[in-house]
Amino acid sequence: MRIRRDETSSDEVLRAHVEAARGANAGPLHIHVRQEERFIVDRGMLLVRRGRERIHVGPGEDVRIPAKVRHTFEAEVDSTYTVEFRPALRVEEFFRDLFELPTDKRGNPRIGDAARLMRAYPNEFLYFPFIPVSVQRALAVPLSKLGTASQ
Repeated sequence: MRIRRDETSSDEVLRAHVEAARGANAGPLHIHVRQEERFIVDRGMLLVRRGRERIHVGPGEDVRIPAKVRHTFEAEVDSTYTVEFRPALRVEEFFRDLFELPTDKRGNPRIGDAARLMRAYPNEFLYFPFIPVSVQRALAVPLSKLGTASQ
């Protein structure tokens, strides 16, 4: 997956152009606590899960996911699309730091790294939808100590 920030991004909205190979996805269902996300497909086809809906989004189409609505997506074929986050907050920095983390064979970061990322970006983090956000944030405190140099 290749992501390029759009020059029209602002404090209000972050726009990024994405080139995604078939099968590229956003991982498990998640929510954004303060941000709306919008996908605008230029080429290809995305399968977006929004709540209980499964939406096929093709060229010239878009789909919005309000804050706190569980969702994920997968590129059904090689695709290019624009993703928008409103408000922008610090989502660009969050994704930069997320993509720099070491991952396991399935592409998942270590639990301690993910917990530290959650604590650094509480408004931008991708939370699990079926566990209260307050519980996830509370668990991040002890979990963030895993894998540190002091162990």
